[in-house]
Amino acid sequence: MKNKMGTRPFQLAILLVVSLFLFSSPAMAIEFSADMFIQPKDEEPLKGKIYVKGDKVRQEMTEEGEVQIMIIRPDKKVTWMIIPEDKTYLEMPYQAEDKTFEEWTAEKESKAKLLGEETVSGLQSRKYESIEDGEKTYFWISKKFPFPVKVEDVEVTMEYRNIKEGSVPDSLFELPSGYEKMTMPMMPGKSE
Repeated sequence: MKNKMGTRPFQLAILLVVSLFLFSSPAMAIEFSADMFIQPKDEEPLKGKIYVKGDKVRQEMTEEGEVQIMIIRPDKKVTWMIIPEDKTYLEMPYQAEDKTFEEWTAEKESKAKLLGEETVSGLQSRKYESIEDGEKTYFWISKKFPFPVKVEDVEVTMEYRNIKEGSVPDSLFELPSGYEKMTMPMMPGKSE
């Protein structure tokens, strides 16, 4: 069996970073689903779906006909990478100290520069520039949602479209039954 988890680790890392950036606060009690578009620099664009219920996040991406699902469960301190085709999953620890970003807050807004207003994903949004460690990141924040509907930096652009507020089933954030747990392959030169 081909190790599908290793086919695109860069793209999976992007998904994890974007998720940690947008949904790191357990205080956020929003429920929605949306189409997700990610454009890594010098790479093919990725399209998928995202489901959010409070601090739980599910992302579904299809690449070259292969579906990969990531479920982030801070409440269980775990992140699952699921490959439906093989009925397998990889479990990784979720650690609060791994969070490199936070949801859009008044504090974050106070440190960012307002550049103007633009329509993004059909939503009137304020565009902000934030500089951290010398790197610029742009955020488009709609008045309707407490998270960026678009984020752009030198490596990647991410945008949510067709955002639908409303109840999201709890079952989307659970492991499917009958799936086999995979072990993480050891990196060359590393030992346990």
